[in-house]
Amino acid sequence: MTPFPLSFCLNACDASTWKAAQKSLDTLIPAVKALVAPRRPFPVSLHLGNRALGEALSRANDLHTWLEAHGCFLAALNAFPYGRFQNVRVKTNVYRPNWTDPDRLAYTRRAVAFLSGFLPEGGTGTVTTVPGGWSGDWISPDDDREALKNLRKAAGTCREVEGATGRRIRLAIEPEPGCAWELFDRRLGRLGPEVGWCLDTCHAAVEFRSIDHLDWKRIVRVQVSAAIECDNTPAARAALAPFAEPRFLHQTRAALDGELIGEWPDLTDALPDLPKLPKQAVVRTHYHVPLTWKGAGPLRSTRHLLTPAFFRQARRAFCEVETYTYSVLPDALRPRPLAESIAAELRWAAQGYGSSSSSKRNTVSPGLA
Repeated sequence: MTPFPLSFCLNACDASTWKAAQKSLDTLIPAVKALVAPRRPFPVSLHLGNRALGEALSRANDLHTWLEAHGCFLAALNAFPYGRFQNVRVKTNVYRPNWTDPDRLAYTRRAVAFLSGFLPEGGTGTVTTVPGGWSGDWISPDDDREALKNLRKAAGTCREVEGATGRRIRLAIEPEPGCAWELFDRRLGRLGPEVGWCLDTCHAAVEFRSIDHLDWKRIVRVQVSAAIECDNTPAARAALAPFAEPRFLHQTRAALDGELIGEWPDLTDALPDLPKLPKQAVVRTHYHVPLTWKGAGPLRSTRHLLTPAFFRQARRAFCEVETYTYSVLPDALRPRPLAESIAAELRWAAQGYGSSSSSKRNTVSPGLA
């Protein structure tokens, strides 16, 4: 039976402990599956923080049983946030430990081993990870050398797993504005096929990076997401201000005629400076808004960048919707129960993805990412 073609990243829910992650599996996933894929296998993209992952390793058999009983399969793992990610102030802590730290290496190796246990022989999976670290924590060339050394060791673990089990795990570096490694960073070019890139379309939009012509052979995972966009008018700035919230980091950029003219580490830093820039400037902020939201008043969504041409290319990689901000969204943007909101996003993305096609290239096979 053809599986549902894409997943939803569970970093939208608390995954700081296995008990918290299990709650999402028991309540949210069955509700979403019933709405979008009641009679089809459903891919799960699981986020597990370091503590939760350590606890999950001893509960793998329970998870296998759960997945089989609910018509689901584990397709991918998010190992970007190391600690708590929901219901707590995150900001730049989400990039720590960075890749200079042995704890990041150890966590990633555990994630690779865990995911490999859920793939069929010959299957492929991806593990997302931090793009080096926050640039403010990158203080010397030694950081680059140490980070690349650790990343090579993680890639070696992927090769060892493939040699021992026939299951291929690829590390998906997920660039974000203001981080040490950018998409297709040359410093990572010699690390081998075990290291690829995760394209988050919200992040790309904030950096005003075109997603029309990319080297798709190097992209192993796509996070279908949208940022907030507006013109630099007083009304738009007033509408944007309520999105400056205390938990997540909302890197903000301004461009004029496609050229960056301003960049700030957070929306709270940008708001006082934006009135000094031309009103014709376009402002984008790293605030994941639901794909079903096209905008309101002077605010727009960057979902317009997710064109049919983009989706035709994105089918080459494992795709997931990644709106993790439901816990902080203004009430007007989340009028439904969470399961219904996620299901609506999945339907929107699946329509662009081409889920109605019977072609094999538009599907995700159980256990494969």
